[in-house]
Amino acid sequence: MELVKRYVSAVARYLPEADKAAISRELDADIQDKIEHQAQQQGRVLSTDEIAALLQQWGNPRHVAAQYAPAQPLVSSELMPLYWQVLKFVLAVLFVLQLLQSGMSMLQAEHFKLLQFLLQLSFGFFDEVATAFMVVTLVFYSAAFGNPLAGWLLQQNWQVKDLPAVERPWQQIRLMDIFTDLVSSGFLLLLLWHPLWMSADTLASLRLVFSADFKVFMPLLSLLLLCSLLFSLWCWYRPYWQQTTLLLNVLQNLLYVLAFSWIGFLPQLVLATNNPLPRLLELSDINRVLQHGALLLACYLFYEVLRDLYRIRQLRQIKTDE
Repeated sequence: MELVKRYVSAVARYLPEADKAAISRELDADIQDKIEHQAQQQGRVLSTDEIAALLQQWGNPRHVAAQYAPAQPLVSSELMPLYWQVLKFVLAVLFVLQLLQSGMSMLQAEHFKLLQFLLQLSFGFFDEVATAFMVVTLVFYSAAFGNPLAGWLLQQNWQVKDLPAVERPWQQIRLMDIFTDLVSSGFLLLLLWHPLWMSADTLASLRLVFSADFKVFMPLLSLLLLCSLLFSLWCWYRPYWQQTTLLLNVLQNLLYVLAFSWIGFLPQLVLATNNPLPRLLELSDINRVLQHGALLLACYLFYEVLRDLYRIRQLRQIKTDE
């Protein structure tokens, strides 16, 4: 039975030290039973080649060890859906920050080079991704060892009665929509208040600044964006459209419609500094693009207002029918 000992020893190599002896004895007993059963069927002692064929069918020692002692995954299966949500959110935020940083760097350059911009964006983003992936994975991995966040991550105190009634497919808020709202609001906030996080040298090298007319409206717009961030976080926690959340979304979008419509009719949104603009870029063209973009965004948000009002009517009709 030399082959059996060699096979059991090979399996034990991949077993945890604490369970190695017990699992080895169990595996050896299982193999001996199988050999004895085949020997009884054939009415003779199995040859070395037959024992080798039986062990070959038993499987690769590494796979067999994994069946007896499955490895501890970095993230448990029950936390995996939330893990992917958090990871996607963090990566989306990092992409926006890198996009903003790369865009500001290009504005300081004398010539705009698309390839250079894409390379800077890609390498900078993937550099941040490695760190973010490690940190998020470690947080969720530690939940398996009594991490105080484990209870919150697993939401162990949930109640069936707290689950909302979902009558329409659109009542499930898509995760991508929440991410888009969060990233958009965060991007605009960072853009509006760039003097707070940019270095003095970077600020001095900027080629464009906000106009005085636009700066008057910045505090109100910032407050609206901050409220949007909080609303998006709430939607992430409870991703269902109900009458209350729809009404809040209607109010929020109406305010945005007014804000972007006002921005679209400003004489100028940005002004040129003493630093010359890159070639092929004119200040009037930049203002025109920003104004038209603001008006188009206002039109789209007004469509969302009408859509949400129709959805509220649908939910009220369901309650009436009940």
